[in-house]
Amino acid sequence: MTEQAWNETDWFDQSNAHRRVLEFLTLDIQNSQEWVNQLLDKIEALETGKICEWTRSGNAYYLILSPQTVTIENLLVDAEPIETISLTQFKEAVLRWQEQLDNSISDLRTI
Repeated sequence: MTEQAWNETDWFDQSNAHRRVLEFLTLDIQNSQEWVNQLLDKIEALETGKICEWTRSGNAYYLILSPQTVTIENLLVDAEPIETISLTQFKEAVLRWQEQLDNSISDLRTI
């Protein structure tokens, strides 16, 4: 079974929470494999019960991860509501982000 390419626009358009996740990845995680790996490590720790909560303050967003949900707060725009998404959906986005970073690195190596 082949995996379809991630369509960021479709994901972005699902809800304000989905949009916020992509904004967080773009502005706070950027192209950092180290930060993607840190997120995935914390998600695994939540899934296995090693930790019960984890927070991260970035350039533009404040993130709270719990075993079921991820809450994202805009640190720059007070009027934006806090958004919540399931940990499963957040993990999906982080894995897709990682895949895009891996592909970008591979593309650079072939130049």
